[in-house]
Amino acid sequence: MDLNDYWQENKNFVLCVAAGFLVFFIGNSVIQSNIGADVAAARGRINSTQRDLGKINLTKADLREAERENEALQVAVGELVERVGFKTRPDFTLDPSRGSASNQYFAQVSMIREELSREAGRLGVTIPDDLGLPTLAPTREDELARYLEAFDLVERVVRLSFDVGVRKVDKIKISLDPKLRGPKGLESIEKTRVKVNLAGNSGALVQLLAACQDVSQGQVLLVQDCELTPERARPTEAVMEINFIVARPRLELEEDA
Repeated sequence: MDLNDYWQENKNFVLCVAAGFLVFFIGNSVIQSNIGADVAAARGRINSTQRDLGKINLTKADLREAERENEALQVAVGELVERVGFKTRPDFTLDPSRGSASNQYFAQVSMIREELSREAGRLGVTIPDDLGLPTLAPTREDELARYLEAFDLVERVVRLSFDVGVRKVDKIKISLDPKLRGPKGLESIEKTRVKVNLAGNSGALVQLLAACQDVSQGQVLLVQDCELTPERARPTEAVMEINFIVARPRLELEEDA
């Protein structure tokens, strides 16, 4: 078979192959012209960094200094955790030896609600019936634990409001960290938010805020923000919204990363 016969029988195939080579050549030329310089520059930076790393010569003294700095950082982190992390009282923590998590939750919530309701009635203070807890109690143990922790803060704030003479705890809302069930998981500090709306004498509201920051009360309650708005008709009266944070440091996430 001569070349002319081959061409007549296979010209479609030959044309397709030739077109493929042409497309490849054009595409490669376009890529090289557009990003070839960037790739070459990136490779140059990598090679330069590798050469610089090869020149580093660490001594035992450098290692000891790094270890001392690491120890100092660990101490500093421990102090920050101690200050930021919410210290839940034993009665507001779940203990497997005391029965099921749900039974512990309902028992503690019922007892505190009754105590606060009785005290509020005696003092003539208005408090919300739910005290910020969800109408339908959670069923997951981790959520029960977090609501109980937040309820610990709520109980402290309500009792402090009794002590300073706040006349009304209008609304309380507990919001778990949305990342607790998020696809990416929790960050290094888990944050349960507790929003409290109050009304009464402006002086009493300011005293309440100060009491929340008084370490002699047990611990400083972490406040994200606060807004105090005087009532127009009665200048000595005001409403206040405080957003508290129940912080859970999760340093083990950084260690595992």
